[in-house]
Amino acid sequence: MEMKEEQFQDKPLRLFVAVRIPESIQLLLEAWRLRNEDQLAFKKWTHLEDYHITVQFLGDAEAGRVPEITDALKRASLKINPFDLEFGSFGTFGTAEAPRVLWAGVIDQSGGLDKIYEAVTSEMGELGFAKEARPYRPHVTIARKYAGKSPFPGQNLPLLTEKNSGSGGTAEPLIWEVNEFVLFSTHLHEKPMYEILEAVQMKDS
Repeated sequence: MEMKEEQFQDKPLRLFVAVRIPESIQLLLEAWRLRNEDQLAFKKWTHLEDYHITVQFLGDAEAGRVPEITDALKRASLKINPFDLEFGSFGTFGTAEAPRVLWAGVIDQSGGLDKIYEAVTSEMGELGFAKEARPYRPHVTIARKYAGKSPFPGQNLPLLTEKNSGSGGTAEPLIWEVNEFVLFSTHLHEKPMYEILEAVQMKDS
């Protein structure tokens, strides 16, 4: 993927590495939001094109460093094979009654996300980007800042899909293959907020 000339400016870029969500599941998440946002009173909902799983937040970096970061991510990609992910249940950060973040979990049977995390943070560490001290908890942020008048209905959230099986209402699995990760630049207060600077393909097994 070619990087735009205007990306290389004097102004620092706010960068992070992430796994994108495929368009088909983006659309399911968007449909779920449209069905439920009136009942789930969050102040900010993730834009359709901004759904992702963060691997490592890098913070502010000079635009001229993007090529060396990209080269390091390509080295990291050689250590990882494509793998499958499945959406898990919803969860929250913050208090149960008024969470600050609503997220969707992911089921990673092969440990592929942990492998990406270790490979990327190792390469980024060589460039001076330290990984966070807290444990890695991959998830997809759906919304932020609950502002409802009633306590948040955490245990009674609607299912992601409308196609349910059996009387228990278990959602059908949503599974996709992860074969790349990306370097994002953040544009605060814009929609969508994240711009892809580089997409790095994993090696085939």
